[in-house]
Amino acid sequence: MTAIEHHFPHDYRQARHAFIAAAEAAGLGVTSRLHPSEKGADGKPLFLDTTTIGQRDAKTALLLISGTHGVEGYFGSGVQTGLLREGLAERAKKGTKIVLLHALNPYGFSWDRRVNEDNADVNRNFPDFKRLPKNDAYDELREAIELHGLSREAMKTANAVLRAYSNRHGAFKLQEAISAGQYKHPHGVYFGGERESWSHLMLKDVFHEELKGVNRLVAIDCHTGLGESGAAEMITEDLPGSDAYKRAAAMWGNVQSSEAGESLSPPLQGTVDQAVAKWMKGKELTFAALEVGTKPTRDVFTAIRRDNWLHQNAQPDDPDWPSVKREIRDAFYVDTPEWKRSVWDHAMKAVDAALAAIA
Repeated sequence: MTAIEHHFPHDYRQARHAFIAAAEAAGLGVTSRLHPSEKGADGKPLFLDTTTIGQRDAKTALLLISGTHGVEGYFGSGVQTGLLREGLAERAKKGTKIVLLHALNPYGFSWDRRVNEDNADVNRNFPDFKRLPKNDAYDELREAIELHGLSREAMKTANAVLRAYSNRHGAFKLQEAISAGQYKHPHGVYFGGERESWSHLMLKDVFHEELKGVNRLVAIDCHTGLGESGAAEMITEDLPGSDAYKRAAAMWGNVQSSEAGESLSPPLQGTVDQAVAKWMKGKELTFAALEVGTKPTRDVFTAIRRDNWLHQNAQPDDPDWPSVKREIRDAFYVDTPEWKRSVWDHAMKAVDAALAAIA
C-alpha cells in the first residue's frame, strides 16, 4: 500500500496523471473536458477530469470536488487519488454512485493561483449576473487590500489601513470585507467575475451529464487555508435548524454554518454551494466544504494579495516571481508528511460518513 503522503502531488500535471492512472487501474473510465484556450504553467493543455463509480443511472450520489480554488487542489487531488488507489471503486452500494471531479479550476492549480484565468474566484462565480451583489466594505478598503508594490513599506502602509478597520469593526468583519466576494474590481482579490467562467460552465455540464436524474446528493468540496494547521472544519451554508443542516450534523458531527456566524469562513457570495442548491431545487442536497488549516489567516491573505499584485504587474522572469509563487503554494499546501497524514484522516472520516449516509 502506498504511504499516505505519496498520494499528494508535486504539481497539477503530476496530479492529473496520478488521478487518471488510479482511475484506470480501478477499471474506471475518465471524462476529460479540455480548456479551449488556456495552457498550464508548463505550456501544456488544461483539463477538468471526472470519473464515476457505481450505477450511472443511480438516483443517490456522492460528489467529491477538488481544485475549486486552484492552488488548494494539492489537498483535494491527493485525497481523490488516494481514495481510488485504496479501493473506493468497490464502495458504491447498489443504487448509488460516486462522482469525482478533479481540478474544477485547472488553471489556478497549474499556475499556483487561487483564481482562474480571468482573475475570478470560482467559488464567487455563481451569482445572478443581472443583479450582482455589492461589497461596500471592499470598495472602501480597496486601495489597501490591493497592493501597489511588494516592498515592505508598501505592505506596511496598506496593513495600517486594514488594522485601523479591524480595530473599529473587528477582525471577522475585516475578513468578510476582503473575502466575501466583490464584482466591481476585476484586478482585485476575491473577484467573482464578469460572466460565467469556463469552470462554472463545466460544473454545470457535470451536473447535466454525470449527475442527471440524481434526486439525493451529498457533496464535499475540498478546500484549504482557514484554521489551525492540520485541523479541519465541515462548513455548510445552511442555517441551523434547517433539514440540510440537520442532515449534515448527523452525518459529520462537527458542522459549522458560515451564514450563522459559526464558521471560520464569513458568509460568501456566488458560491458553488449556492449554485448546486439551485440546480438541486426540490431534491435532497447535503453540501459541505471540507476546510483544512494551513497557516495563520494573516499569512494566507498576504500571500493572496502578493500573488494578485504579481500577476497584474510582472512576468515569470521577474526576480520576485519564484518567491511569491512559493509563498502562495505554501499558504495553501503544507508539504510535510505530518500535515498530509492529518488532513488525510479528516478527509477519510468525512468521506466514510458520507458513504454510510447514502448507503
